[in-house]
Amino acid sequence: MQLNNAELEQLLQLATKAALAAGEYITQFDRTLLEVDSKCVGSSLSAQVVTQVDLDSQALILSVLAPSIKYYNLGVLSEENADEAQAAHHERLTSEYFWCIDPLDGTLPFIENMPGYAVSIALVSKSGKPLIGVVFNPPSGDLYQAINDGSNSKVVKNGQPWLLQSSDTLPEQEGKTLTIFSDVFTLFIDRSFSQDPRYNPLLEAVAEQLKLVGIRSLEVINTSGAVMNAIGVLENAPAAYIKLPKPQKGGGSLWDFSATAAIFEALIQSGSAVAVSNIHGAPLDLNRKDSNYMNHEGVFYSVNLPLNSFIYR
Repeated sequence: MQLNNAELEQLLQLATKAALAAGEYITQFDRTLLEVDSKCVGSSLSAQVVTQVDLDSQALILSVLAPSIKYYNLGVLSEENADEAQAAHHERLTSEYFWCIDPLDGTLPFIENMPGYAVSIALVSKSGKPLIGVVFNPPSGDLYQAINDGSNSKVVKNGQPWLLQSSDTLPEQEGKTLTIFSDVFTLFIDRSFSQDPRYNPLLEAVAEQLKLVGIRSLEVINTSGAVMNAIGVLENAPAAYIKLPKPQKGGGSLWDFSATAAIFEALIQSGSAVAVSNIHGAPLDLNRKDSNYMNHEGVFYSVNLPLNSFIYR
């Protein structure tokens, strides 16, 4: 079965309905009732905390998506239903397409009542290509939607076509004219990475590369979940979000990156100077055969700077 553009548009609208329903529930939740539990997954606190809000948000999303799951025989990978022990046998590996859902990414900032959390829903093909991406940011009310389907690709923000605008131009590098928005470069990282021994070397490497293109001010943001880190790159260009590989499980999960990867890849189709890849420049492995985690390859999102300027070796 090959989904056509009309079917992708229909599924985009359904995913949007689900994300908005979950976002409304999250926004209206009475925080005096908030209880925090834990789960035995990953290697960071952000991967191990869970609230009833996560679970209720997931239930709302699945109830909206249920007709499409049955009609198109779609697989479902959702954070609070994922079983790492059974990852190699999950239905996503045999389904032609699967919904990849993070019902509340950024649980830590949500618990702290800070911005940086979001609802994220993607449709991913068996080959690992993200075809649909929907991100809703409850604190701001911003809604991001994308279809990543070649010439039919589109990105919409708050109901309007979204193309990244630029004001300044950097010298041509590797055949591309690079545009920048300011003389400040924003680097998004996960909060746990600041304790990693590779943290300072990475910042030094980034600062050195920035000097080569005339940017001398580096701002580091580490307060958001993975989804809003990636969106933050688009909203704060020139910017990047980097997660380095690590041997232990963690490094984000498939549901942390699928929707934003669809948004970035659709922007690439429109000619925007953005990049999304693993840390080595290859496409993200969004249907990994043996795990739900991305620790094996790391992730890299950027806007308006060449990929090889930031690959950390």
